[in-house]
Amino acid sequence: MSSHHAPELPYCRNCHYTLATPRPVHCGHCGQETDLHPPSVREMFTEYVGHYVAFDGPLWRTLWALVCLPGHLTNAYFRGQRRRYVLPLRVYLSASFVFFVGSHLLPHSPWEGSMGDAPIVQLDKPEPAASGATGAPAVGERRSFDQSVERCAASPPRADCSPAEAFLSRLVHAANAMSRAQWTGRLTALAPYGMLAMQPVFAALLLLMFAGSGRRYAEHFVFSLHCHSLWFLALLLALATDAVGQMQLAVFCQGLLAMRNVYGLGWWAAIWRGVLLSLAYLLLLSLGLALLAAGIAASAITAA
Repeated sequence: MSSHHAPELPYCRNCHYTLATPRPVHCGHCGQETDLHPPSVREMFTEYVGHYVAFDGPLWRTLWALVCLPGHLTNAYFRGQRRRYVLPLRVYLSASFVFFVGSHLLPHSPWEGSMGDAPIVQLDKPEPAASGATGAPAVGERRSFDQSVERCAASPPRADCSPAEAFLSRLVHAANAMSRAQWTGRLTALAPYGMLAMQPVFAALLLLMFAGSGRRYAEHFVFSLHCHSLWFLALLLALATDAVGQMQLAVFCQGLLAMRNVYGLGWWAAIWRGVLLSLAYLLLLSLGLALLAAGIAASAITAA
């Protein structure tokens, strides 16, 4: 039978350092609490979540600065104001945590089915013959490709199909069976995970964009953490309100203001850098999502 409180000892239970008198709240040697007791469920939850997510008082001050004072959090961190605001990594983890929990609580995604159910490609539908001589080779090549796909996509494949041909044919056949709405829904679901992977990549893009400024990668990394924190919150709001276009414009304008305040840019320098960074970011994000979707499709085909 254990008691609610462990008996008081003259030394720390963690490092066996002799405690001062009167008994302090924390050990002066290792910092552990001296008053030990079995934690309640609330204390366990607070301790666990507190290591990853910030829900304390400075969080609300930090969220206000993140949304309404572009670049202020990054500059405050560089000035050494580490206690007034939540640290950048905890802000990022808090925002991503809120996004993933909130997005799963939404009844539906406003982007689902927004592009209709028409298939992306029609490999199994024969095309009409072209009237001119220039169209005949293209139609023949297309029909030959379709026949090759159908011949090797069967399970098990025919004996005259190599393993690589069979795998690629099944991949093309699976892509052909998906509609635009299905592709859009799948890529939309993968986008937040792509953002998680793109956070350090965006910092590298900033390092290239501001090469020669004397700033180290770690400084760009802090700015990238704050940017992605805001983007996760904006993406959640866009999912909840179906205001995708307005949210994209607001995020872009907020990013321009943040770059001006952090990097000391003029309007024109901030605009062209913002446009270039956005294009490079979206290109790399799209490439990463495409590779991720292809990998998922390939793994599904292999498992089948």
